[in-house]
Parts: sequence; structure tokens; C-alpha cells
Amino acid sequence: MTDPAAPQEPEGLAAGAIWLIGASVVAVTAALVVVAWLLVVPPPQRVRPAAAPSPLLRALFDRADHGSGAELRAADALPLTRYEWVDRRARVVRIPIDRAIDAVAADPRLIGAASKAIVGATAAPPGGGQ
Repeated sequence: MTDPAAPQEPEGLAAGAIWLIGASVVAVTAALVVVAWLLVVPPPQRVRPAAAPSPLLRALFDRADHGSGAELRAADALPLTRYEWVDRRARVVRIPIDRAIDAVAADPRLIGAASKAIVGATAAPPGGGQ
């Protein structure tokens, strides 16, 4: 058992050291909170003036043979709206896209047909390909 009359020894820690450690912990915690705040909150966006239209794109269309972009689109759409021979000997023609869609809608087997008349199709050489 312990003797109640025994004197307690001093702890040996100065009060100033305890206050210094506490203040250091508070300062480090405050610094970490500031760093976390900077990482979480995005910086304010700078207002940028509206960008002017690019002179490069306009210059490209002005130099084109067909003139404006609308004329280029019309020239690209022209083959989709007219009839013409692709290969007369193979009897391959180009027809308007609307007419082709109607033909495929009427007979879906036209899509899967592996005909020699399809442009780009490769036919097996006579004699079994050997």
C-alpha cells in the first residue's frame, strides 16, 4: 500500500513548454486548414472577352474554288441527287439516295447481296481461286 503521508515529487515539466507545444499544434492545424481550403475551393474565374471569329476559317472558304461553305455543301450533295454511270461495262450506276432507300425498303435483300457489280467488291477468280 501507499503511505498517504509520502510527499509527491514534482513532474519536471515547465508550464511554458506545455503552452509552446499547444500553440504549435494550433498553428500547424491552422496552416493545414488553409491548405485544405485552397485545394477545395476553386479560384475565381477571370472574365475573358468574347473571342473574335477566326479569320483563318473564312480565308479558307474564300480561297476555295466553289466560294462559300453553302456552295461546297451543295456540290458535295450533288452526287446524292442525280443518276450517272459508275462503270458502263459492269453496268454499275449511281442513283439518288432517296431512290436507293426506297429500293432497299422494298427489298431488304439488296443490302446483303454480294454482287460483282458492287463497287469495290472482289470476285473470286475463275477456277476456284487457286
